[in-house]
Amino acid sequence: MSNNKHVTLVTSEAQNHISRELRNNIYSALLSGDGIRNIESILDRQLAESGFKDELRRYVTELFRSGQAATVDEAKVLAMDRIRQQMADDQTNGTNGANGTNGNHVDDSNLYDLKIPHKAIVEGTKSVRRELEKVCDITED
Repeated sequence: MSNNKHVTLVTSEAQNHISRELRNNIYSALLSGDGIRNIESILDRQLAESGFKDELRRYVTELFRSGQAATVDEAKVLAMDRIRQQMADDQTNGTNGANGTNGNHVDDSNLYDLKIPHKAIVEGTKSVRRELEKVCDITED
């Protein structure tokens, strides 16, 4: 089937921060097979099915049209900031929590829902776990 080398770690390593060397070994094992591609595929499908990718595209288009972003890097930073803010707001109070204005721009916080959908998070996590189980052997301490 696959000739991925397995990475062996004990439960305490799996539950705590892992060393750079161990992290690199895990990345190498995932990259040597289909692990990363499988994870990306699941996440891409979930984000597309949920409408998140379309909403993100609309938001980035508006950033360029409104002059808030002039480069791809600026748009990426603004989009990532928006996603982080909405995810944080969602966790703290269940809403996007924004009101008022943002600098010289009209508040458009209700126009674009850039929270990563719960189903995408759940399915992405399952995918990561499945792929890690293929390349890692975790033993009890």
